[in-house]
Amino acid sequence: MKILTTIFGAALLLGGILNAQTITDRVNVRFSTPVVVGDTKMPAGDCEIQVVRGGSDTLVLVVRSQAGPYTSVLATRLTDTTTEVSDHAVVVLDRVGDGYRLDRIVLPDHSGFQLQLPE
Repeated sequence: MKILTTIFGAALLLGGILNAQTITDRVNVRFSTPVVVGDTKMPAGDCEIQVVRGGSDTLVLVVRSQAGPYTSVLATRLTDTTTEVSDHAVVVLDRVGDGYRLDRIVLPDHSGFQLQLPE
């Protein structure tokens, strides 16, 4: 019985460590026009943005279009008190030439994620 309790405790500890190192959130968005995310052009339509938080300050945003394309981009945490938000997340786009580029995501508590631009 003692061995079984030890094994169960070790498995619980390992599961807790793995869960603490990666926390995932999702934001669903509908783009009315194509949007560039990192180096990938996402078509107009529904996309899911998955926020993967690692054990450090590293953030990865995985953006998947229902039309097929997907990409991963690095992001940093931010606090944005200038963007007006309600009870939903706000996706902020930048105008680049004749198109749009995903710049940041602001959550209802004014925390969010700033995309790191490709070099």
